[in-house]
Amino acid sequence: MDFLSILILFFIILICIIFTGLLYDALWVPTKKEDYNRIAQLANLQPKMTFYDLGSGNANILFYLSKKYDIDCVGIEISPFWYFYSKIKSLFYKKVKIKYGNLYKHNISEADVVYVFLLPKTYPKLKNKIDKELKKGAKLILSYWPFEDSKPKNTSKKEGSAPYYLYQK
Repeated sequence: MDFLSILILFFIILICIIFTGLLYDALWVPTKKEDYNRIAQLANLQPKMTFYDLGSGNANILFYLSKKYDIDCVGIEISPFWYFYSKIKSLFYKKVKIKYGNLYKHNISEADVVYVFLLPKTYPKLKNKIDKELKKGAKLILSYWPFEDSKPKNTSKKEGSAPYYLYQK
C-alpha cells in the first residue's frame, strides 16, 4: 500500500469517526476537560451516585468523574470506534460501564444525573425519553443549548466555555 492510499484510508476512517453520530443527529465534539468539575458542581455529585453520558464519545468525562467523585458512570455510544476505544479503557475503571448503541434504545431509569451534549433538534425525542424514564429527583445537564420550552433550575456559564443547563425531574 503506498503513502497516498494510506492517507486516503486514514481520512476516510477519520471522517467515519467524526461523522457517524450525524446519522443520529450528534456530531462528536468532546466536552472540554476544564469543564468537568463545573459539570460535577452543577450536578452536585456525591459518592455512590450514578452518572450517565448519552453519546459518551471517548468517555473521558466518565473516567475522570468516576475516580474524583466516587460515582458509578455509564456511557452510551453509537460510534463503533469510540465505543471500542472507551470500552477497552473502561476495563481499567471498575466504576465505568460503556454500552453500545442508540441512546434512545437504552434505559436510563437508574441515573441520578444524565449529561447530554447533543444538537437541539434531538431535544423533542430526548425530552420524551427523559419524561418516561428518568426517576423523580434525577438531574439532566444539557451542554450549549437549553430546552426552548423549559426554564433550567440552574445554569453554569463561564467566559470562553460552554454553558451548561441543569434540569431536575
